Formats: sequence, C-alpha cells, structure tokens
Amino acid sequence: MKKIYLFASILTMFLLVACKNVLDVQPRQSIDSQNALTNETAILAALRGCYDRLQNLDLYGSRMIVWAEALSDNGRGRSGTNGSSTNSGRLQGHLQNVPGNHVNCWTQHYTLINQVNLIIEAVPKVAEITEPNRNAILGQAYFLRALAYHDLVKSYAYDPGAEVPALDRGGVPIILEGVLDASQIKFPRRNLVSEVYDQIYKDLDEAVARLSNAGTISTPAFAGLAAANALYARVALYRRDYATAIQRANIALTSGAPAMVSAGSYFQAWRSPVHPEAILELPFQTPENIGVNESLQASFTSTVLNQSTSVTGGWGDLVMNDAYGVNLVADGATMPAGTTASPSAPAADVRFPAAVSGATDGIVRRGSPGRGNQALSELTKFYGKNGQVNLDNVPLIRTPELYLTLAEAHYHLGNTAQAQANLAFVIRNRYLGGGGAALISVSVTLTGEALLNEILRQRRLEFAFEGHRFFDLKRNGLNIARPLGTLPFTDFRILAPIPQSEIDANPNLVQNAGY
Repeated sequence: MKKIYLFASILTMFLLVACKNVLDVQPRQSIDSQNALTNETAILAALRGCYDRLQNLDLYGSRMIVWAEALSDNGRGRSGTNGSSTNSGRLQGHLQNVPGNHVNCWTQHYTLINQVNLIIEAVPKVAEITEPNRNAILGQAYFLRALAYHDLVKSYAYDPGAEVPALDRGGVPIILEGVLDASQIKFPRRNLVSEVYDQIYKDLDEAVARLSNAGTISTPAFAGLAAANALYARVALYRRDYATAIQRANIALTSGAPAMVSAGSYFQAWRSPVHPEAILELPFQTPENIGVNESLQASFTSTVLNQSTSVTGGWGDLVMNDAYGVNLVADGATMPAGTTASPSAPAADVRFPAAVSGATDGIVRRGSPGRGNQALSELTKFYGKNGQVNLDNVPLIRTPELYLTLAEAHYHLGNTAQAQANLAFVIRNRYLGGGGAALISVSVTLTGEALLNEILRQRRLEFAFEGHRFFDLKRNGLNIARPLGTLPFTDFRILAPIPQSEIDANPNLVQNAGY
C-alpha cells in the first residue's frame, strides 16, 4: 500500500496543476479527472500547466540551472577553500561534490511526462478541435516530452560515446501512457540509453511534423517549429549524430529562429523583457516569483538592478570563478588565439568585459559588501528584467547554440572550413574591435584539437550561468575542476542519484552506482 500512496500523491498533484487554468470551473480542486480533458479549453489549460511545470524550482525556475552551474567549473562560493562555502549555505554540497548533491529533476519531469501523455491520449478524442489547433497542441506536447526525457537521460545516465562501463546502469524508464488512478500504475525498468534517444527522436519527429502544419507560433513562450528543430539539433549533438545535428540546426535557422544579436546589442538583450535571441523562453508572472532564497537572480548576484553595490539584494551564492580553473573575465579579454579580425585588436568580449562595472548596472559587477562579495565578480544575466527583484524570464534555447552546434558537429565530421566559419560568426557577434568598434569580419585559422577546444570554450563563455557547462563537460567525458580538487569523469558522482523514494517504490528500478 505504501507504493500506491506514493504514486497516488503524485497523481493528485498532477490533476490540480494540469487543470489549474480552467477558469470557468469552481472550485478548481473538484475537477473530475475522468472528464477534465474532454474539451479544447481544458486541454489548452492542461498544456499551459505543462509549461508551468517547467518553472518548478527543481527544473528551470532555478535548480536545473543553478545546481548544474555549481557542479561545473564556472562558479565558486564566497569563502572557504577555493570558494567552497556560500553565503546562505546552499550549494556547498554541490561545490564540494558531496554524494547526493546533484540536479534533481526526476519527480518533476516524470510528472510533466504524465501530464503530456494524458494530453496526447485526449486530443484525438475531442472532435471540436480544428486540425491546425490539434497539430499545435500535439506538436508542443511531443516537444515537451522530448525535452523532459533528454533532461532525464543526460542527468541520470551516461551520454553516448562518453560512458564508464563499470558504473553504467542504463538510461531512464520510458513511460508513454498516462496514469489517472492507482490501478494504472506500472513499475518500469530502466531502458537502454539508445532506446531513450530513439524515443526522443520519435517525439521530435512528431513535434516537427505537427508544428509544420500548425500555423505560426509567434512567441517564444511556446514551442514552435524552430524550437522543435533546435532541440533536435541539441539532442543529436549529445548523441554524436553529427549529420542530424547539422541538418536540424540549419532547419531551425530557416524556420523561425531569431537572428543572433550583435556585440553592441548583447548587454541590452539581457535587459529586454523577452530575450531577442530566445527560441524558447519561460515567462514568469508576478505570482510566480521564486523569491530571494533560490531565484536565479538571488543565486548569482547579491546586487539589485539599477542600484549601487551598497544595496544588498540576493545571496550571491555562486559567483564567477576566479579561484580555480579559468578566470572567465580574463579568458574573454582578448580575441581568441588563431583568430584575426577587422578592425584589428585589441578586442574585448562583451560577455565578460575586462573592466568590471562599478556602475548601477553591468553584465559583470562587483558584489555587495552586505554579503561580503565586494571583491568578487558576479554575472547578472538574470536581473529581474520583468521589473521586480527575483522575477525573470528564462531563455531555454537561444540562437547562438545553433551556430556552436554547427561548428562542433562540422568539426567532428572533418568539415574544418564550415566549423571555422560558424565559430567565426559567433566571435564576430560577441567581440568588439579596437576603440569599441563593431567587427566587420572575423577569420578563424585554428585546426585540429585547438579548433575543438575553442568551440567548447566559446560555448562556455556564451552559456555561462545558463546551466549548460556541466553537461558539456559530461558529454565530452572531461574531468571537472572543483574547489577542493578535480572530479574525474570516471567518478560515480558525475551521475545524479535516482530519488530513493522511487527506488523503494519500484522493485524494477536500479539505482546509479555509488549511491
């Protein structure tokens, strides 16, 4: 009975969330689960509930980004050995790689998957939905399920081509049927990683086909055709299916992905209500403010937008790394090696300007003395651009990822000239020439391993504090520089532990090694 109660509680949570936006039903908690998805209004509300799920604290509201950054080599805490201690005490276990301190997306993503499965099952039964709307709903549903499964498999399993066989326990369970009551509960095993990727491809094929016939989705708040192809390119890169990664990235660039902003517009892009490079972005409204403890702003900076550093805002728990590994400011101070540009050097990376801002705003600022961060550099991508402290939209897929995916995939296929050209395009839009002039042309002459290293370095600089770096290191089988020493890729702590409650409830589920 204990197992049944565990799953029943998850189902109850689903039913409340999935239907919370059906405004004409009162009280919302009394919706009959058997009839909740029998009309278009209810199904659209349930779909909105799926996007709401992505805002959860364990997902992209905070921890899927913050905890992944703390596990990488980008950030450090305020004090302790090489920055292993933080102001609030949060993230210390992640910075020190204490076993069990990892991303924790299992429960929320499987709840999301159940929501999506029920929508996919319900839509064909509702005759009133027009064909374009049916395609739009199903296309987004398949996209969301693919996103959830990719987050799960990259967190709890090894990536294709970067495995530790002695510790490999497989992928994650594939569940494609919705659950409404305890009688439908099953206890699945872990599927092979290859099977999970096969399913993600199937979902993305469905998403692309549906969204190709759904009309234009004009806002990045919902997944459109460009988002589906962009996610396909990301998944293919992780799978080392480089030809598909190139194909899908190119399609995304011609099917609605916005242009990459110039270096001169980079800073303002992070202060715009909607990031102009966003292919998919989670919007947060006032009631959804996560607050000062664990919001992205509070986690990454102790200062406040348009206020001097003497005004203390958040905790500033994870600041830019200047204690171990590479100093991000120094790393971006000059043009990359093997690169020539017009106008010529000296050039500077607008993402990490050499002169750390002492003004009331800046992409990199000194921290607040109120948190003891006054000598530390904080990255302020997430700065409450919705007009409220700790309330920010979160870009999940941005256009630069497509160009860097193209560069990396072309490199691995031996297409050096194409890899160089895509890397040069990113550099041209992220560096300024002498006197702050926009770069007119950039040429990259790097080849071999030096070219790959620069591509990965540009990924690091471009997506710092957006939750990518740990997974980029992991999928490439690389060791990770940590405050208390390097974490080898062969260490069991590279993988997240499956929640113990799930192991206890499902006799067919095998825990990751070491936990």
